Amino acid sequence: MSTGVIAVPAAPWDPDDAQVVADGWFPPIKLATVRDSVRLGDGTISTERLTMAIEGAMLHAFRELSTWRTAKASAGVAELADVTTETLNGANVAVKLWERIVTYFAAADLYAAYRDISATDQGLDRALEKDTSADEARRVALGAVADLRSIGGAQVGRNRVRLI
Repeated sequence: MSTGVIAVPAAPWDPDDAQVVADGWFPPIKLATVRDSVRLGDGTISTERLTMAIEGAMLHAFRELSTWRTAKASAGVAELADVTTETLNGANVAVKLWERIVTYFAAADLYAAYRDISATDQGLDRALEKDTSADEARRVALGAVADLRSIGGAQVGRNRVRLI
């Protein structure tokens, strides 16, 4: 016996091929790449919020990579994909690292921005967990920055320690 209910697949979150365009030297990042790579709010992050987080992540990445990028561009490298011919899973390694950098900086931004607000012990525990998730995402992004800066040059350390 049929109940008359028809299951309809959920509409995609973002328009087809929605992306945030970088500066032309760094490639654009598809929203789906970020949304599918990290767990983001169990479906509560809108296209607009994700776009804003990716833009912020790109700005952060531009700052982290400005000296490195200037050196590469001055040496005649036309775009990020020209930095190396190495590939991983059929994709350019430098482009994969760029995607990783932007994805994890965006995730860190979203994890930090959308903490649970509650005065209960459970709310405080969830807030601490999200702080830890944001820190971990930043750590992954900064590791990818070091890996990218290491292509074709001296190895850049992944640990940053400042003694005071």
